[in-house]
Amino acid sequence: MAVPPPKDDDIFITPAGLRKRYGNFDPNTFTYWQEKALVRKLRNGLYLNNAFEVKGKADQFMIANQLYEPSYVSLHSALHYYGLIPEFPYEVTSVATKKTTRTVDGKKRYSYRTLKPELFFGFENVPWRGQHYSVAYPEKALLDLAYLEPQFSDHAWVEEMRFDHGSIMELDWDRLTHFSHIMDSEVVRQRIAVLLDVLADD
Repeated sequence: MAVPPPKDDDIFITPAGLRKRYGNFDPNTFTYWQEKALVRKLRNGLYLNNAFEVKGKADQFMIANQLYEPSYVSLHSALHYYGLIPEFPYEVTSVATKKTTRTVDGKKRYSYRTLKPELFFGFENVPWRGQHYSVAYPEKALLDLAYLEPQFSDHAWVEEMRFDHGSIMELDWDRLTHFSHIMDSEVVRQRIAVLLDVLADD
C-alpha cells in the first residue's frame, strides 16, 4: 500500500514501525523518501526524518542510542555533559554490550566501547522531544572511564583531563561506592584513588 510521507514528529522511522502502522507497504518507499530528501539512512532498518533538526547534545545523544543498541552515552561525552571535564569531545562517546565500533552520521562521529553485560547499568532515560536518550549517571560515567581507559592510572594523564574539582566533590559518593562495589574491580578503585590524589594536589 502507499504510505504517506513522514509526519514532522516522526523522528526515527523503521520498516517495522511502518508495517505496524500501515500493514504491508511498497518496499521502495524508503528509496523514494531518500531521493526526495525526506529521510536519511542511519543504519540498516533505521532512518531519520529530515524534518528533525539536530540542534545540540541531547539530539546527538538520542541518535547515538538508536545507532547502536543497546547503548548509553558515557565516558567523555557524559562527563562533559555534567560539567566534570571542560573539553567538548569531538565524538559522542557511548558504551555498549556489543563490540567496540565507530560510525558517522553527517559530520558527527559516534564511538562505542564494549562493557560486559553485567556492567551495563547506572544510566537513566531522559525524556526528550517525545522520545528519550539514555545517559550514564555522572558517577557511572566516571567509573566507566576508569574501567575502560588504561591511562587513567597515569597521574599526568588525569591532570591533563582537567577534572573540575568542585563538580567531582559534589558527586553522589554513596552512589559511586555502590556502583563500584557492583563492578568489583580493584583496577577501578585504584584509578579513582589516582583521581583523588591529583585533585588533592590542586
